[in-house]
Amino acid sequence: MELPFGKIEGNNLEVRFSTADFSVATVIAGIHEHLDMFGEMGVEFLGVATDVPTGPQPVFRSADIKAHFRFAGSGNAGETLARVYKALWKGVVANFPDELEWAEAKSNIADFIAAQAELLRARSESGS
Repeated sequence: MELPFGKIEGNNLEVRFSTADFSVATVIAGIHEHLDMFGEMGVEFLGVATDVPTGPQPVFRSADIKAHFRFAGSGNAGETLARVYKALWKGVVANFPDELEWAEAKSNIADFIAAQAELLRARSESGS
């Protein structure tokens, strides 16, 4: 079953987020908020991973953050995992920083990327 930001295949749920909008910490905080409930539903949290880009990237490129769950209980896996999907998004939204904190974090990452670009430019100009 395809979901707007994930998919359910058999007993497995994969939920996708983008590093352009969320941090791994925000995703994990959203999972943590409902972890007890997921356990009671018979759903195991298997982990969170990010995609690793292949080779050098000319500009900042967001990566997917993927959270993985497995239904190990009894009953309808698809129905239960769909409920986990909805609860997870509620948890992520509840843990998302307010607008000022989010803007500051985005500014900090932009400064970091600009500093990296300046370093690369200086290295290429010096011939190293």
